[in-house]
Amino acid sequence: MMNATAHDYDVLIVGGGLAGLSVALTLPCNMRIAIVSKLSLETTASSKAQGGIAAVLDAEDHTDNHIRDTLVAGAGLCDMTSVSHIVQAAPAAIDWLRRHGVQFTLAGPDQLHLTREAGHSHRRIVHAADSTGSAITSVLQTQLRQRPNVDVFEHTVCVDALITHELNTRELLSYGHANRTACQGIDAVDMASGKTLTLTARHTVLATGGLGQLFPYTTNPPTATGDGQAIAWRAGCRIANMEFIQFHPTALALPNAASFLISEAVRGEGGVLVNAAKRRFMPDYDSRAELAPRDIVARAIHTEITRQQGQPVWLDISHRPAGFIREHFPMIYQTCLDVGLDITRQAIPVAPAAHYSCGGIVTDLSGRTNVDGLYAVGEVADTGLHGANRLASNSLLECIVIGRNCARAIIEQCSQVGRTQPAGSTASLADNGQQAVNDDPDVSALADESVIPDAAVIRQLMGKNMGIMRTASGIGQALDQLGRWRRLLAQTPQAWTPTQLDLRNRLDCAWLIAACAAQRKESRGLHALADFPRMLAEPDPSVIGRPVQPMPVPAESEPG
Repeated sequence: MMNATAHDYDVLIVGGGLAGLSVALTLPCNMRIAIVSKLSLETTASSKAQGGIAAVLDAEDHTDNHIRDTLVAGAGLCDMTSVSHIVQAAPAAIDWLRRHGVQFTLAGPDQLHLTREAGHSHRRIVHAADSTGSAITSVLQTQLRQRPNVDVFEHTVCVDALITHELNTRELLSYGHANRTACQGIDAVDMASGKTLTLTARHTVLATGGLGQLFPYTTNPPTATGDGQAIAWRAGCRIANMEFIQFHPTALALPNAASFLISEAVRGEGGVLVNAAKRRFMPDYDSRAELAPRDIVARAIHTEITRQQGQPVWLDISHRPAGFIREHFPMIYQTCLDVGLDITRQAIPVAPAAHYSCGGIVTDLSGRTNVDGLYAVGEVADTGLHGANRLASNSLLECIVIGRNCARAIIEQCSQVGRTQPAGSTASLADNGQQAVNDDPDVSALADESVIPDAAVIRQLMGKNMGIMRTASGIGQALDQLGRWRRLLAQTPQAWTPTQLDLRNRLDCAWLIAACAAQRKESRGLHALADFPRMLAEPDPSVIGRPVQPMPVPAESEPG
């Protein structure tokens, strides 16, 4: 990029949520670290998490139960090695947070209170009332800002990874190709000044979170636009299982009120779902009723809402004592009260909203991707833990375990190899955009191809074609339309403003979701197809956790 200000670091972390914080706070203080945040450091999905962290801490529970519950929720696509590793590391993750000063809700002197959420066979959710994410991130972010070896770049947008292709004679002789792809930092834009930045590092960690803002209704913060997934794909990373988008079953559905997540713990503590006729309906769909996995509950609610011509269903916990509700769900109680709803006396109108992406950048259990020097941790990554559907409260756990593993892998790598200097990007930004879409089918337009869509139009398309219930034809239409929009954007002269960068990532990520969905000719977990309502035979255990075929990387990042 022209006229860019250059900075050099040992480790560069894009994203300031729990995954990125876990990496940064595990790295030693003698490493020079940069944190890049799209908005303020505090604007993350992690800080909005209500439920808690799943960990086996009760003598009546066992890690085998937690593993089994995760596998059941994941509908046959979880990676057993990943599940076992992360579940077994859960108690140590909780201990690490407590040693950093995080205060969880207690049931007695130094005894953690454990609640239960849907899909879990036992009480094992460690929480801080109903504001667990905020309780954790506020403590860790304060500690991060106090570290003199950490530079924080807020309101800074990542443009692309700095990718080099290096000659590797051994690979040429053994495998017939001679290019080793490596990441050595990022190009970025300071949103306030418009200044471009080149941030180089031996180790770059993508911890950008999810993609809920691609859909009309979401529990996600405004930063969740699939940036990391799109950036990694353009850099040459393998992408998998992007079709599995979890819709949280119970988001507040009041006219003129912002979408707000009503924690799964409300159902775990006795909340029941009723339809417009005030009839409890979940037992009609699953023997586990309100405690069935999220995909089942979300589809049931979607069906009831459709039958009610779009009216929400109701989540009722008013039969519990008012003091219990205010003690266990203070934030939910106050937020609802602020919009005129007293949940100690009234049921809560709810509807599903896009919440969590179970797929993403394919990594190992240390966050490594197939691009040297580039890591991915948290929701942006696919470790194989979640499979086709995430079990409640496994996500914050994954952030900590894989984040800390990633830091350890970086420390080990730094002790073995000296720093190398980046050789610069292999293509201009305009070239990247053009080459990435050359393989899209050229079919007749569904919309005016002379108009570049805005974020609202993309959300409308994704909500209609890639929502809770899908059809093969709808997925195909979305794939074709997104491909045309991407070509149009690539052919438009680019100044790469924050708005244009945001649109490029939204389109690339939305296209990846549709492309992954087009490969899966079955209903499994979060991917429900009206055309193919049944699940195919269980996959070969040797390929569990991976799609039929990983998404091909863009042409410009392939060896050549």
